Amino acid sequence: MKSKDRKIRILWCGESSFLNTGYAIYAKEVLKRLHGTGKYTIAEMGCYSDKHSHQIAEVPWAFYPTLPINQEEANAYNSNPKAQFGEWRFDDICLDFRPDVVIDIRDWWMMEYQGRSAFRNFFKWAIMPTVDSSPQQEQYLSTYISADAVFTYSEYGKEILEKETQGNIDVVSIPSPAADYELLKPANNKEEHRKKFGFFEDINIVGTIMRNQRRKLYPNLISSFRKMLDENPVLQGKTFLYIHTFHPDLGWDIPSFIKNNNMSNHTLLTYKCKSCLKFFPSFYSGALTSCQHCGKNSAVMPGTQFGVNTQELSQIINFFDLYVQYSVCEGFGMPQVEAAACGVPILTVDYSAMTSVGKNLKAEFIPLASKYWDSPTHSERAIPDDEQLKNKMANFLKKPKTLKRKLGMDSYIAARRSYDWNKSASMWENYLDTVEKIDHSETWDSPRKQYSIPHPQSLPKDLTNDKFVDILISATPAKDRQYVCLRMLRDLNYGRSTIGNASLYYDEASYINDNQSYSEFNRKDAYEKAEGIYNYYNMWEEKREVFSKNKGWTTDIFPEFLKSAKTEEE
Repeated sequence: MKSKDRKIRILWCGESSFLNTGYAIYAKEVLKRLHGTGKYTIAEMGCYSDKHSHQIAEVPWAFYPTLPINQEEANAYNSNPKAQFGEWRFDDICLDFRPDVVIDIRDWWMMEYQGRSAFRNFFKWAIMPTVDSSPQQEQYLSTYISADAVFTYSEYGKEILEKETQGNIDVVSIPSPAADYELLKPANNKEEHRKKFGFFEDINIVGTIMRNQRRKLYPNLISSFRKMLDENPVLQGKTFLYIHTFHPDLGWDIPSFIKNNNMSNHTLLTYKCKSCLKFFPSFYSGALTSCQHCGKNSAVMPGTQFGVNTQELSQIINFFDLYVQYSVCEGFGMPQVEAAACGVPILTVDYSAMTSVGKNLKAEFIPLASKYWDSPTHSERAIPDDEQLKNKMANFLKKPKTLKRKLGMDSYIAARRSYDWNKSASMWENYLDTVEKIDHSETWDSPRKQYSIPHPQSLPKDLTNDKFVDILISATPAKDRQYVCLRMLRDLNYGRSTIGNASLYYDEASYINDNQSYSEFNRKDAYEKAEGIYNYYNMWEEKREVFSKNKGWTTDIFPEFLKSAKTEEE
């Protein structure tokens, strides 16, 4: 099809837009607005969903699930930690959908493979990475520079990327996440709302909504809350910490911290029943407990796969008098906006995106006691002042109800002013309308390319390491060749290389495994790694040639998983 006769084709990559995660909610809200314009042909590569996900039928655009479809695929999927982010499906999906633009809004390690895709020269790459601390790793920055358009979640992210790339990145705009203000809104009467869920009158509830990850400071929050109660007898009998999270998960053994800090009678959690689908607040009652509504032993703490909907989340947030975000870093911290949308005042850490988002929400800030260097990311992370957290929670809870309500309304007004889904979607739309449609004869249907690595015997014997690397890599089409060369040169000079988890050599994957391991690395190893890069590009060029000549898949190269994909807009 000639470029003038078709719409811009957009491939959105991320967590499936019908899941209960920040990335998924962002995808749903922006994609439904872009789709509603009628200007684009849209497809979604949805991670963490499979062909049996019934929600796929409700998605109005093309949809590619990424989970394995049989045991053989499950073995391959489980053997590579990065398969969960869609890497193992991406090139097949690109060849099938043939996008003009690929968009991803996730962390670097979830999206970086797109920058080294065999088809990278055929699409524009627009990304919005979650910049949560500084300095950013060299490899992160190299990847971002290679993108065609970079957006950020926050003012903090924009400042860091532009500063640390010395102007090589000019952030397009800041299409921040927002809230559904139709569903997330202040309760008409907080006391009556609480009473419906069994709460006593005249109590204080400090709440948080954070995934159970190591960087979320649940141990500090729980112990600081205990100290606040011990030092303020007037609060002790009527003040509770409400934790909305999932357990067991990737991070902390939260029940142990509750028990060890004598917080069992002061900590509430959300449970949702898998039978009747109703939720309820409760003291910790195990990973599985009896439902307060139907009595069945099928209530669990909600997570990403089985969670609360937006209306239920609004009901939960409206239990809170104060919302606390307590983390070593954040790329945005979406629950802060959701809490503000419900008229709940915010207490957050004065670091990274929590600072810029907090300012926009008129939040109270917890200063830092110090910072520390995080080994996997090589970035500085915050150590917030637990003493200040304790004091600020106590000071807030002692304020008159009228002042608490005023502070909540201030946050509500600030959220409505600063964070709006229509405005964020318009920022993406403005960019997409600048993308030039290139005829497929120049991209996806262009003649096959053959990439050839020099034969080892043709290489001069007296080459320095830098010349050796330059000759090996110079003929590849990789957008970030400079970084690949620097990485390989470093490894040759060191005589060893990190053992990564990625399919190609130049992703160290230290973010996945804290226990970094090394292997010896010499020119023979460098040649074999470079040869693998060339083979990867040539394999996909061969597939593309067959696809283009036959105007579609042939039996010998057809990926089985596409049978479960919703590959045409309905």
